Amino acid sequence: MQLGVGTRASVTLEPVRYEFATPAGDEWDDNWLVISGDVSAPDAAWQFAVPCLTTFEAKRISAWLRSVANGDIAVSVIGNAGVVPSLEFTEPNLAFSVGSYQGVSISVRVHFALESMPIGQSGDDRDQFWFEIAVTAADLDSSADEWDEALSAFPDR
Repeated sequence: MQLGVGTRASVTLEPVRYEFATPAGDEWDDNWLVISGDVSAPDAAWQFAVPCLTTFEAKRISAWLRSVANGDIAVSVIGNAGVVPSLEFTEPNLAFSVGSYQGVSISVRVHFALESMPIGQSGDDRDQFWFEIAVTAADLDSSADEWDEALSAFPDR
């Protein structure tokens, strides 16, 4: 899945493998995915590969992207405690929120924490590094399709 490719800020996310190759019969342990990220923010660029989503959590990303494309997800306001993402997961490595809807342009925030943050950023569990990516509804629908295609190789076990 690619968001913002060719712009000032972009992120590419891809499920690359199950964390554990052999299922052990545990719904959670059997379904953790290693997610690879290639990130380019205005002030940083980095890559990561961490087990941070389960197969069933990962499926929520494409649904969220399509909901944002339809204008169905509220803008997450920046407050004293930062931004509360509208899409979060068990592990806080990745999260998503909407920055704004302005005509055909939508600002999507991608949040990174722990091992998925750029080197040199704080490692506190509560800290997140995020940036906004300008996209269109068509971009989001295309990214959702890409994500679903990539996930098809990793069914729930």
